[in-house]
Amino acid sequence: MTDFFQGIPKIQYEGQQTDNEFAFRHYNPDEKVMGKSLKEHLRFAVAYWHSFAWEGGDPFGGRSFDRPWFGSEMALAKLKADVAFEMFDILGVPYFCFHDADMRPEGQNFAENTRNLEEMVEYFALKMETSETRLLWGTANLFSHRRILMFLPLALPQSRAVWMRP
Repeated sequence: MTDFFQGIPKIQYEGQQTDNEFAFRHYNPDEKVMGKSLKEHLRFAVAYWHSFAWEGGDPFGGRSFDRPWFGSEMALAKLKADVAFEMFDILGVPYFCFHDADMRPEGQNFAENTRNLEEMVEYFALKMETSETRLLWGTANLFSHRRILMFLPLALPQSRAVWMRP
C-alpha cells in the first residue's frame, strides 16, 4: 500500500445533491436500464498508459508530469502498479487495460525486456488477487518505439527475432 491517495475514500454513488467531492453524482452502477445494471451496460476501464505511464508530453515539449514512479527500475514499475491498483479500488472500476511497454521497464535487449514483462505480469496477477478490478485487455505496443515503428513494416515475419539497439 502506498500513501499516494492518502485520505481519499472509496468513491460511491451519492446522487446529484451530495456535497461530497469524493462521490459519483451521475453514475449509479446499480441503476437498472432495460433490465440490466449500468455496471453491466458500461464496462468502464482505466487505461494504464493514459493514467500512469504517459509523461504529459505534447508535440511542442517534453515531459510535463513528474511522478514518483517514472524511471527505468523494476521497483518503480512495481510502485506504479501499486498506485494504479489503489486508484482502481478507490474508483471501483471493474477493468483496466495496458500495453506491454506501460507496465515493464525497458530492457537492454529482447531477453531482458521479456524477463521484465514476465516479472510484471506476475506482479499484476498478485495485485489482482486482492482487487476486484480485472484485465479488460492487454496488448503489445507496436507503435511508439522507433525500433519497432520503423522496422516492423520491413521485417514483419521476423519481427520477434529482430532487435536493434536504440
